Amino acid sequence: MSAQSPTEVFYHLMDLSVSDKEVYLKKLKSLQPELFKQVSPLLAVNKESEQFTELLGFHAHQATSIELDLTNTLIHKYHITHELGRGGMGIVYAASRADKTFEQDLAIKFIQPALTHVLGKKSLFDEAQLLAHLNHPYIAKVFDGGVYEGSVYIVMERVEGQTLCQYLASTPLTQNKKLNLFKDICLAIEHAHQNQILHADLKPENILIDANTSPKILDFNLTQKVSQSSKSKHTLLTAYSKAYASPEQMTGDYLTQQSDVYSLGKILSLLFPIEKPTSDIAHITDKAIQHQIKDRYSTVAEMRLDIESLLACRPISQKAHLPFYTAKMLFCRRPVQCALSCLLLLSGTTLSSMLIYQNQQLAQEKQIAENMMYEVTSLLFHAKGSDSAQMSVNSMLELTRRRILSNPNIPKDIKQKMLLAMLTPTPEKQVLKRNCTEGCTTP
Repeated sequence: MSAQSPTEVFYHLMDLSVSDKEVYLKKLKSLQPELFKQVSPLLAVNKESEQFTELLGFHAHQATSIELDLTNTLIHKYHITHELGRGGMGIVYAASRADKTFEQDLAIKFIQPALTHVLGKKSLFDEAQLLAHLNHPYIAKVFDGGVYEGSVYIVMERVEGQTLCQYLASTPLTQNKKLNLFKDICLAIEHAHQNQILHADLKPENILIDANTSPKILDFNLTQKVSQSSKSKHTLLTAYSKAYASPEQMTGDYLTQQSDVYSLGKILSLLFPIEKPTSDIAHITDKAIQHQIKDRYSTVAEMRLDIESLLACRPISQKAHLPFYTAKMLFCRRPVQCALSCLLLLSGTTLSSMLIYQNQQLAQEKQIAENMMYEVTSLLFHAKGSDSAQMSVNSMLELTRRRILSNPNIPKDIKQKMLLAMLTPTPEKQVLKRNCTEGCTTP
């Protein structure tokens, strides 16, 4: 055997069959006992992990087929009435207080005995105790817990309602109603995260919509803390729904808040299955379900704020740097004010343009008039003392007309006005002669 590190030997062993692994280890122990000692702890942890995974996988798979019927059973101070459902981790029954001191509609979840044995009662109770600390209107409340015939049970608030999928199928919702519903779900998960609790199994079946159309989050994954402290890569293989689980959850890596962000993104895509890739909802969904954790929203709160921005017609975080988009959202948010502002701006611009144009016209006409006065004055000045002095008025006008026509600085419309004024005939003066004898006036 060539010199190898303990890690290299460990990964090499992972690729071998059981028989080949035994042969390799015997040879390693005899030839390199020191290296064998370093590899042994790694093998022990891996073996424990594999056994844990096998047990989880087997019992979760068999959960729905286990013959367990606790209907009409009295368990401590609770009276079991009927089964509500069963899943990978256990069975849920409807129950009420047997002592009649409180009238409560309860749900009791019994964890499979084999899972209780593998995970440990203390770990399950510790996790249930954390859930009992949650106090949010959109999270089903955990009241109590205990052990019955080897099964840990957890007493919860019973919620009467439809699953999210059933609710969407039976109730037509506007975009804003869907967004408000999703915002409430985010608020519930955000509250759990603030208490250092992940859901780790978010899916439509674990979201009930009650009679008040409010969501209730159920079935937090009770194995999440155990799996994170066991340093195993495979302890969460059965504790999730594949359609809504994050990539790191499916590969058995440690979970973070962004694992729940991913599941929320999948739920958002369920609420809005047909969205244009350029829409704001599509942008929010795509960011939440990025494969790489670093590319997702860092917290549920960030995602919720974008949903609230969308409801308020404000720019979402990913597009806030786009000026045209920001202006569009402002117009959607305040259409009347924006329309009036645009109208005032347009009116002011138009009025300013007209005033500027008229000022330019007046200045131009003033300049032309000054030039023409100069032309006429110059003509009269040069006509004195020459043969041109006998020039008639008509000749003077004709000469002026020619100068106007030949002046390139005079606009055509001004030329036309000036020429029209020059063509207007001047009324002839009447000559009055007094006849002293007749006292009459003749032209």
